Amino acid sequence: MKSLKLLQWMGTGAACLVVVMFLAGCSPDRPTTPSSKGVQEGKGKPGGKMKRDRAKTEEAKADATEEATKAEPELPPIEPAAEPAKEPAAEPAKEPMAEPAAEPAPAPPAEPAPTPEPAAEPAGDQPMPPDLAAPKPAADATAPAPAPDAPPTPTPPPAEPTPLQVAVPAGLPALPIPADNPMTAEKVELGKLLYFDKRLSRDGTISCATCHDPTMAWAEHEPTSTGVDGQVGGANAPTVINAAYATEQFWDGRAPKLEDQALGPIENPIEMAHQLTELVPQLNAIPEYRERFQTVFGTDVTSDGIAKAIAAFERTVLSGNSPYDKFQAGDTSAMTEAQQRGWKVFDDLGCTACHAPPMFSNYKYFNAGIGMAKDPPDKGRMAVTGDEGDLGKIRVPSLREVANTAPYFHDGSVATLEEAVAVMVGGGIDNPKLSPVLKGIGGKTVSDQEKADLVEFLKALSGEYPVIEPPALPE
Repeated sequence: MKSLKLLQWMGTGAACLVVVMFLAGCSPDRPTTPSSKGVQEGKGKPGGKMKRDRAKTEEAKADATEEATKAEPELPPIEPAAEPAKEPAAEPAKEPMAEPAAEPAPAPPAEPAPTPEPAAEPAGDQPMPPDLAAPKPAADATAPAPAPDAPPTPTPPPAEPTPLQVAVPAGLPALPIPADNPMTAEKVELGKLLYFDKRLSRDGTISCATCHDPTMAWAEHEPTSTGVDGQVGGANAPTVINAAYATEQFWDGRAPKLEDQALGPIENPIEMAHQLTELVPQLNAIPEYRERFQTVFGTDVTSDGIAKAIAAFERTVLSGNSPYDKFQAGDTSAMTEAQQRGWKVFDDLGCTACHAPPMFSNYKYFNAGIGMAKDPPDKGRMAVTGDEGDLGKIRVPSLREVANTAPYFHDGSVATLEEAVAVMVGGGIDNPKLSPVLKGIGGKTVSDQEKADLVEFLKALSGEYPVIEPPALPE
């Protein structure tokens, strides 16, 4: 832009010089400064004085022009106005006021027409900053721009387990939940997986569901259960249904709560025959189990976590809203006439002393003579307490769903419900340790019709319970 301004200034100066030359009587084609020889030649000739005066005037104006020129910066020689194109505008030798040699190349041809210098233009001959003098080169495609610093993404805290409110069927009391094992949806789901997983047994052939099958009212239609290596146990598998209400677990009450019951069969040598010290690392090696335990308990797999998860799942296996429950709620048509008569016989005989509603068990221990004829007899509760007086005493089973859980008694020795009723109304099986309550019942006369009505009444205790399909297990 400075070069263009210089050209404008040069054009204006040339025009002014032509005017001065015209006033001095000179032609643009003649030299602008007369030589002394021309002045000498004018002497003695007509008009010589006029020529001398004109020469003086010409010299005076030339001097004035030279003084004015000295006040301006030194300019390059100016060609006649008729041939301005011959002046090389950018040649440094003839343009001392041009941009210094270090000046970057002029702007590309697409630069807009000259405009007044912006206020921020560097003064004088200061070179323009390199970033303004020429277009910036394109970014190197091989060097990616550094990513802006981003704050580190915080690790989200583990999701809080979802509290689970178990729907208790009609006729059942409030579900007892231990304070150290609250119910959550994730825990129940984990317990379900473990319940159906045969890897909890030493040889991978037995699961909890093998002996407590949901399709068999969460029991087993065998007198006693078969464990690993074909070993046959000595006890009938009781139903898991409503086990959450039992104050103690197993027929002899050796486990005070469901959590303890859950671990018992795993290490029992004739049931699942595994060792928890081996099982825990085995399950920890399965990513999904490890992740689920972290979600539920905040730890990897532990034996305590296994027990709590299975127990939580079993607390959801409930049965209620039976014909008996509906009858008690005011629906007199819920039970048949035979069932209503059977209910009266049941109460009159004093069966409710042990099989007390609403669970139809008081979960206490009595000797009904079952297994006492064996050699040696079944120890029952004595195996736990060591008390000789507890010999042959068995925990009273709940009668809910009893019609669907044959065979009966702790050793599965009675095949049908009718036979089981006959044994009990007959006062049990006589033995020196027979409980007094059984002796009292045995002293009463019960007709065949009343026995049949009792059987019908017991069927009225069958209600609604979940039947769960085996889930897909972690791999």
